Amino acid sequence: MKQQEAAVSDNIAESGLFFQNPLPISNIGDPYVIHAKDGNYYMYCTSASDGYYCWESPDLVNWNPKKTKCYTYGAASWADHNFWAPEVVEYKDKYYMYYTAAGPDISLRIGLAVSDFPQGPYVDIYDHPLFDFGYATIDANVFIDDDGKKYLYFVRDCSENEGSGIQKSEVYGIRLSDDMTGAEGEPAKLLSPEQPWEMASDDPIWNEGPEMIKHNGIYYLTYSGNYFGGRSYSVGYATAKSPLGPFKKAGENPILQAGSYESISGTGHHSMVYGPDGESLFFVYHSHTYPRVGGGNRQVNLDRACFDEQERLCVSGPTVSLQPVPEAGFIDHIEIACGGDAELPDLHNGLITVHKKDAEKRDTILKTDASGKVELNIKLEKETAVEAVLIYRGSTDFDHAELVFDGNIVFRDLSCPEEAEQRSLIALFEPIICEGITVTLYAEPESEISLSEIQLLSGEKTG
Repeated sequence: MKQQEAAVSDNIAESGLFFQNPLPISNIGDPYVIHAKDGNYYMYCTSASDGYYCWESPDLVNWNPKKTKCYTYGAASWADHNFWAPEVVEYKDKYYMYYTAAGPDISLRIGLAVSDFPQGPYVDIYDHPLFDFGYATIDANVFIDDDGKKYLYFVRDCSENEGSGIQKSEVYGIRLSDDMTGAEGEPAKLLSPEQPWEMASDDPIWNEGPEMIKHNGIYYLTYSGNYFGGRSYSVGYATAKSPLGPFKKAGENPILQAGSYESISGTGHHSMVYGPDGESLFFVYHSHTYPRVGGGNRQVNLDRACFDEQERLCVSGPTVSLQPVPEAGFIDHIEIACGGDAELPDLHNGLITVHKKDAEKRDTILKTDASGKVELNIKLEKETAVEAVLIYRGSTDFDHAELVFDGNIVFRDLSCPEEAEQRSLIALFEPIICEGITVTLYAEPESEISLSEIQLLSGEKTG
């Protein structure tokens, strides 16, 4: 059968299947996102001198530019400045906003405001902070466990926390009352800066911005380390078998960092939220709007996250290249083999390599033959309409690629992007119904190339 030559689309960015970081929201900090019962996403940020703004989105990517003022302090408020890091929890048809602020005669504390609607307006339920342990507290995060018990994680701020001559921000946890409006018992210290990567800021040193998620019975307490205004601000995590620990920090920390990217700085203070399909996990985080300057002007980013086969929490980021939108229709049930060899599951596990330190656990190493090529065979579970193929580079590049669908339709001379920050070759085309795809990669003869992921898109959106 004679092969039919085809051409890929030049309109990838306009297709609606992809997005690119940063998202168009800047001059903020500490983004927190919920997926509300009305089906929309709402984002709350450090964003105003007298309270907070809220943004709304149907899909995590397209945010309404007309932000809403969801909380403003009033005459009866206990706080009047330093409004930071709001987080909202939906519980029994109410929305509870836990926020950081300071008052005329009180240093940083955590407050609580409530609303009937995710976009507010939020009104304080007390004329005083939620609790006061005699020291500055910031960055509240609430976690409701499977048994209905509630926990609040917060940070003892370095401004009022000094030990051994060094100021520290440390993460604490405490039981939250069943009605969400008070703390119970004494707080437990859960995390303190101790890993080498957390010492970049020298003095003070920070563990802050805690966020809890539970997976397969394990509690993952994620957090940010180092100074928020500096390049080294990054995200790590620790695990435990109970919500109040003891926690052990992951050896692969940090899991989100600027690394060697000159165009990225200060990736941190994240939140975690599931996409429209209810299964895909995303990190929403800020980075510096002006990477060379750093500081408080930050912008919103969105990247995928997942748990690997060793139950490690992994983030496929930070990215600045085009990525499939959260509601993209991924084709999941495929097998990828190299020639006649066994299946290569690591090439379809949801993980992409961004930094060299991740290459060992995310890259699949392939070797070209004497003619400088290596062939991959992709088998689909059934005939499926494929609209895009994404080939993610690892730590070593290929030169170009060729795609052949069911031995018939062929796309030739697809170039690997020249810029290292552009992680994938994206081939977008009119839908092709097929059962298999042959991917041929070209490089120097008998050389090693590495890939981290191959993705197929159907063009049908989920959610």
